[in-house]
Amino acid sequence: MEEPANDEPRRISVIGLGNMGSALAKAFIMPENQVTVWNRTASKAQPLAKLGAHVAGSLPDAVAASDVIVVCLPSYAVSDSLFHATEVSGLMGGRTLIQLSTGTPKEAIDGDEWASQHRVNYLDGAIMDVPERVGTSDLIHFYSGRKEVFESHKPWIDHLGVNSHFAGENPGSASALDCGILSFGFGSWLSFIHGAALCESVGIPPEQFSSATFESLNRLVLPTLHSVSEMIGRRDYPGSIAKIKQYVTASDTLVRSSEESGVDSRLPATIADIFRTALNANYGENDLAAVFEVLRTQATSE
Repeated sequence: MEEPANDEPRRISVIGLGNMGSALAKAFIMPENQVTVWNRTASKAQPLAKLGAHVAGSLPDAVAASDVIVVCLPSYAVSDSLFHATEVSGLMGGRTLIQLSTGTPKEAIDGDEWASQHRVNYLDGAIMDVPERVGTSDLIHFYSGRKEVFESHKPWIDHLGVNSHFAGENPGSASALDCGILSFGFGSWLSFIHGAALCESVGIPPEQFSSATFESLNRLVLPTLHSVSEMIGRRDYPGSIAKIKQYVTASDTLVRSSEESGVDSRLPATIADIFRTALNANYGENDLAAVFEVLRTQATSE
């Protein structure tokens, strides 16, 4: 589909008006954009209508109204159930689909394949923040797919926030970054809470634990993350900092400490099991980063 002339409004349809979808649509509503919205529960569109959005009566109407279709639904399965219907897929040729639903890298790759079969320009994206930050300079969002598609649409994508980044031409790249950052976040947050529970068992208040933890971030945690990143990049784990066999001992102590304190030991037990797997794979003399080789082999046949 042809790019609009400079004096013509950008026609954008936003499909899915949950908290995030509504925030996306609101950020797009400005004079240079003609925004159409659609949601299965029509009442969710009314606040946006008051701001100037056009409310489509059906999904085919929403697709037909715009050159760019932004999708923000609970899952790719929900999105597929809507867009794979013949009355919708038949309208998609030549349009650009920006997929911002929650999903996995494989689902993003499958989505790109479907888009290619239907002559759809496809970008898969990940919003790395809460709805309240959409439309601000704080929002970080990633996109993957054909780079020329991203670059041609970046000026209006930046209406969501200027920190938009191209993650790579593999359609699953944005989702992989999303999942990777979530993995780090979940692990960090749960570990912090587990540590607070351990300290509470001997009367250490959360404020004292927090203060000690935050101090260790700059002195230990962040430098270690930097070293781990460099080692993984080189695929070289010399054992010059601390060896896997030492982490096995330390994590076993953490499990025992949890059990003796009456604190749930499942999290440290999982960590200890991973370290022991690395030890049994002959990485005992290597640095912490060597665990990467154990984890990655679970998903590859190399």
